[in-house]
Amino acid sequence: MSAPSDTAARNATKIARACAVIERDLSARHRIADLARDSGMAEHHFQRRFAAATGETVAGYLRSRRLERAAIALSQTDARILDIALDCGFETHAALTRAFKAHFGITPDAFRRDGLDPALCGAPPRPFLRPVEAQSFALACDLMELPGQWLCWRRATGMIDGRYFPDLASTQAAFDDLARVLGKDEAAFAAGYAQGPAAFEDQSAVAHFGALFDTERGLAWAEGRTRIEAGLYAIFPHRGPLNTLHLTWHRAARVGLGRLNLRLRPGWMVETYLTSRIEAPGAALSALIHLPVHKSTIGKA
Repeated sequence: MSAPSDTAARNATKIARACAVIERDLSARHRIADLARDSGMAEHHFQRRFAAATGETVAGYLRSRRLERAAIALSQTDARILDIALDCGFETHAALTRAFKAHFGITPDAFRRDGLDPALCGAPPRPFLRPVEAQSFALACDLMELPGQWLCWRRATGMIDGRYFPDLASTQAAFDDLARVLGKDEAAFAAGYAQGPAAFEDQSAVAHFGALFDTERGLAWAEGRTRIEAGLYAIFPHRGPLNTLHLTWHRAARVGLGRLNLRLRPGWMVETYLTSRIEAPGAALSALIHLPVHKSTIGKA
């Protein structure tokens, strides 16, 4: 019999695959029963696992992505609203209008004419992916003032199925080389992001991965180095294999910050790794996500 931690890790991988199926064709009629069957889970079990992994129900996840696509089309094209509705998985103009107004507080026609109130926007570069209101959702988080650090990095471009580093074997080999170069030097394996991805699959998304140091230094392994500024960070833990880390990012950025009444401030987002292996065993703590936030929000949760 599998250990509970191994089962949790496999379930997270299955949910990540289900998210990828949804994202590949947002206009399709994704039935929960089909997603559950393809994931090898009972329907009620799948729904619980999906909500735990993403912070959203299956229906809520699909609706928010469809409405994001609709908002992008309304703001960037002259397509008819009916055509946008059909392309985004809504059967009629009226169905899109009802869902759009419930989600954004404005009709598609008014949105196209006036735009969206900035207070209702999500974080760039995905302003139309609004934060999730999930008051019952529990997510561990620490708020800490961190000193400035230096990230010596190599650049990786593109993401597939919501994940940076689509070539996990090459990424693992690069970290293995880095470990040999570092030897006994005190440094944390890490990756930094100047901004988040613009879409679930974003070929222009850039990650900078390498080693995080307390002081500036050169590293022959690295292509460059960047200072990670001191300040207040919201720190979210990730458990299990690193190939499901994007699900924790999703919960942290779209659910966790909103629940804590925190807002992102300008600055690099960082993930530090507590394991040198991408396929971390079971549900062990394997990474920490560091999001820069504004001091003025402390105490409002």
